[in-house]
Parts: sequence; C-alpha cells; structure tokens
Amino acid sequence: MTAFQVGVKIYDRDWHTRWDLSYERLARLLLNWGVDFVLAESAHFPMADSAVRSRTPLGQQARLASFSERAMRDALGSVGIGYWPVLCTFFEPDAVLADETLRPVGADGRPMAKADWYLGIVPTHEGWVRQQADRVAQAVDELAPDGVFLSFCRWPGFWERWMPDKRRETMPEYSYDAATLARFRSETGCDAPATGPAEAAQWIATHAREAWAGWKCSVIAQAARTLGDAARQAHPQAQIMLNTLPLAPEDWANARAEVFGQDVAALAEVVDAFEVMTYHQILKRRVGWIGSRGSQVKAITGKPTFCTVQARPLYLDGMHAVENRHPELSPDEFQRAVQSARQAGVDGVIVFTLTDLLREALGERDMRKVNALWEAKG
Repeated sequence: MTAFQVGVKIYDRDWHTRWDLSYERLARLLLNWGVDFVLAESAHFPMADSAVRSRTPLGQQARLASFSERAMRDALGSVGIGYWPVLCTFFEPDAVLADETLRPVGADGRPMAKADWYLGIVPTHEGWVRQQADRVAQAVDELAPDGVFLSFCRWPGFWERWMPDKRRETMPEYSYDAATLARFRSETGCDAPATGPAEAAQWIATHAREAWAGWKCSVIAQAARTLGDAARQAHPQAQIMLNTLPLAPEDWANARAEVFGQDVAALAEVVDAFEVMTYHQILKRRVGWIGSRGSQVKAITGKPTFCTVQARPLYLDGMHAVENRHPELSPDEFQRAVQSARQAGVDGVIVFTLTDLLREALGERDMRKVNALWEAKG
C-alpha cells in the first residue's frame, strides 16, 4: 500500500464487453495504472443507471451470462488490488415502482417523482433495510471482499443540483410519508401533526427543526451500522466505506446533515472510511474546492478519506442543459483535481469512472490522465 492510494469506480462491465479484457488482463492493467482498489458494480446488488449507464444492454447480456464476480475479485486480489462491491443503499427505482411504500414524500405533500435517472427510497423503511442487510451478508459470504461501499446511504434528494447559485428554500426536501412521521413521533416524542405531510413539514420547520435533523442523521447512522454488522458477521475483516456528500457545514446551513441526514462525525462511529463525491464540474466548483472538502471530512472524522474526481464532464444535456456546466474536462484539469486532493492531505483519490479512463487510454491512446494518477502516488 502506498501513502496516497488510487481507486476507481467500475459501474458497468464495458471493460469486458467492449474492451475484451479478461479478469486477469483487467487486474494487470489496473496494477500497471497504479490502482490500489476498486468500487465495483456487484452481481448481488441491482445497480440502475445513474449519471452513467450501468444496466447491461440487451445485446451484451448473452456475453455476460458466464460472468463470475468471484473470479474477478480473485484476479484483482491476486495482484493486491482491493475489492469493494457497491450497494445502492436507498436507490433502486424498479423497487419503488413495485412498492409505493418505498416512495418518499416531499415537504409539499407530493410523492417524489423521478428526476432524470434519480428516484430515492424512504430510509426509514425497516423492511427495505433488512432486505439490503440480507443482500450484503450473502455477497460478503460469497466474495470475501475487502469491504462494502455504501452508495446512496442518505436521505432522498437529487444532491447534484445543489450548485452555488441555488437557495435552500427552493430545493425540495423529503421524506414526510406517514410511516416516517409516525416513527419520528414515536422515537423523539415530538408531537408533529398527523393531518398530512405538508402540515407536518411546516410544523417541524417551525417547532422541531433540530430534532428532525438529528433524528434523520440517527436513522442513516443506524442503517450504516446494520449493514456493517451484516458484512462483518459474514466476513469479520470486511470494512464499510461511505458515499459522502461534499457539502461543508457552512453550505446551505448544514444541508448535508439537515437535508440529507449525513452527520459525518456520528457516521465515523459506524463506518471505516469516507469517499467524498467532489465532482467539481457537476457542482460548478473550482478545482481547489476538491481538496478543501475532502480534508474537512478527514479532520472531522479522523478516518481514511478519499476524494472522487471526474474523468469526464457530466450533466450537459436534457433537463441539465439549462445549468450550462462546463462541457470539457482536460487532462490538465484532471491532473490539478488529483493534485488538489493530494496536497490537501487526504488518503487518496477515486476516479469516476473506469470506463472513462479506458475510453481515453485504450480508445484514444491518451495516457495523460492515467499518468496524473501515477504522479500523485509519488
């Protein structure tokens, strides 16, 4: 292990279907690129399309019929590359469509509608958390991974739309469904009205804002604890890494905790490492912002902390076109992004995604972004 580590997110299987890499060739390529660990789409956990395509196209499904995640994990492990399957904790749109009790309700009283690819899940749904824990236990028992990466482990919301020009009062907040409000009343003693979600949301904002925020954070921390316990019962050495929003306490009056239920200080008691989604192009931030957000999480938690850096620009089309995000992300900008994290003293970077690196390195024979990772490792 190096002092500064490099990870990659593998959110599809293009490495196998498009680039014709075997498990062993993938492992050797990543080793030669300086990669220390991967956060990978798992056959055990459904991964819907998000900002990137994760679903396997119909034309490729036959080729993947013989895919063995254990063989992939073993090939990576044989060269010292860590393996972390990705659990989309509270994100699975097909599940919501099949069970409306999973659908969040907004402060305006309306059920959450799908925005682009995103549709969240009510985090207080105990049956869902138990199902996810069972999935984790089965996956860890079969794969014996280094750990499990908890993605979407937060209160619902399309956080990528929280850019500097946005005002908190214009952004939707969730979930005020009847079951969540009943649990809130039961566990806190706050007498939020039961007349409807909009009335309850208004009462909470006026009379119980701090209690509501603290309780939301405790729900997320408990979910992370439950999933971590399931992983360690199957494989005692398994660790938990948390997918963390890159919002500082001063951003929108601590929206990371109050809106999304992520109190990183409390979460440090139940997870082993933090991945901070420092997607600067998506959030219309300067490169130097990357290191500042990562180092802040590390200082608060005292745990290993990794900044995720984009390998290409995203959210340029469709409903996102109006935001006028920068349409390019050059090798020089990528290098500066990696160096921002390196100089801030965090433990490493994670590249979003491997497919983007493969497209440039193998498809265009451009190794400049890969070389930037090696340079950061020193």
